[in-house]
Amino acid sequence: MENSGGNMCRCCASEGVYKDLNTTYHWMGEEEVYGDMLKDCFNVQLSVPESSDGGICEVCITQLRNAINFKKQVLLTEEQFKKHVQKVFKTSIVKVEALADDDSTDANVTDDGLSEPEFDEVPIKTEHVAETVTVGDEIKPKKRAAPIKASTSRTKKSKSSDAESPKKRESRKKKCIIITSRKAELRRKKKYIKITPQDDERDAVNVKLRRVTEIQKLVEAIRVILLCSNATPIRKYGSIGYQCNFCDKEHDDPRDLKVHTLSSHKEADKLKFLQKHRGINTLKVKLDATCLRCELCDTPSDDVEQLIDHLTLKHDKSFPSNLKNFIVPFKFETSQTICALCRTEFSNFKILLQHMNVHYRNHVCETCGNGFVNKRILQCHMYRHRTGEFSCSYCAKVFDTRIKQRDHERAIHICDNKRSKCGYCGEKFNDYTKKNEHEIKVHGAKPIVLKCSACEKTFDNQRSLSSHTKRYHLMERPLPKKAD
Repeated sequence: MENSGGNMCRCCASEGVYKDLNTTYHWMGEEEVYGDMLKDCFNVQLSVPESSDGGICEVCITQLRNAINFKKQVLLTEEQFKKHVQKVFKTSIVKVEALADDDSTDANVTDDGLSEPEFDEVPIKTEHVAETVTVGDEIKPKKRAAPIKASTSRTKKSKSSDAESPKKRESRKKKCIIITSRKAELRRKKKYIKITPQDDERDAVNVKLRRVTEIQKLVEAIRVILLCSNATPIRKYGSIGYQCNFCDKEHDDPRDLKVHTLSSHKEADKLKFLQKHRGINTLKVKLDATCLRCELCDTPSDDVEQLIDHLTLKHDKSFPSNLKNFIVPFKFETSQTICALCRTEFSNFKILLQHMNVHYRNHVCETCGNGFVNKRILQCHMYRHRTGEFSCSYCAKVFDTRIKQRDHERAIHICDNKRSKCGYCGEKFNDYTKKNEHEIKVHGAKPIVLKCSACEKTFDNQRSLSSHTKRYHLMERPLPKKAD
């Protein structure tokens, strides 16, 4: 039950189409009652008047689903943490032996590897100077009391102090304090730690700690998904079709790409997936999740989230909590291009790819409020909001945005007004419809068929479909030309 009109959403106060809070809806094979979901997640009970003049919009429904999933994730992580703690206490005890060099004289000095200079006690070495008494004009040293604990070197110094000249004894009247830090003391004594297992104390274990970055954790988790399931990545939609992520082959049918990836690229290629990727700001994995199943036990999964939960609980795999924010799933169960999350149909894959930003609002534009998967896409989008005077580098034309200036230079000056390139032979055309006709006639490519969503008419290019929709269904007829 969807309502529209001047009423508002009960969660964000926006007006438009909304859904009832107490009605049961079906999404991704599960039943949803948004009023109950608000109460379970936030303990918020919204009052619903008899007139029923309020509901919840699609944007708030998406955020509510994310909040519910996050709550489930936290509870699941807590169970895993308890299991992990139990495993830690069941592990074998490890002996730690502190070894020092033979020339080390202080056996009581230890280093736990956690001390910092500002928190260490600073050892102070104090040299006591013999008190002097004056007899006439001659200065004679007073007898020094025997030290409580004297080393060999200090004994030699005390014995030779009687033979010192009066000038030397006068210069040593003051107390000398030598301060050495704990790290310098340990460096001088060359302390080492050797860890040996209890089972075999003869073999030493060399422990090397390596800091794992967040991008490395995410990439490793994505590789686990590729190795443990039949999910296949998509690099991009090229001039011919869907391009393989491991080689340069393109297929006009995404189902052919999935068969190619599973048959031609095995474990060695999957272990190198995203090997050269370095930044989290550009991470975005387009994943074909059609007929998803686990390769370890052949258990089917409805979506990527269910697969991750299955691998975590059944096969003891671990995944970062924010992994789902960077995996964009697609399902190609039919010849139609349909969103895997909201089941909305689109005319081609590129428009569907832009639509997926609606479901992944990891980074939000402060100007227009649009969401994007990663920070790099947001930065490219922000160029559209920068206005000013941008002059063409080749002619005298001036544009109000840099995007318009770039498109003008590419179309008119750089590419000689031929921006559409054939994906088979590389020939360029000034119109993409001519490029499509060339690929169909010369290379035998599959004809493009775009169906109108409001009637039964079909078209061979997006421009004709858009013009038909505006003219006959949206009633946006072009203005008549004025007579001269």
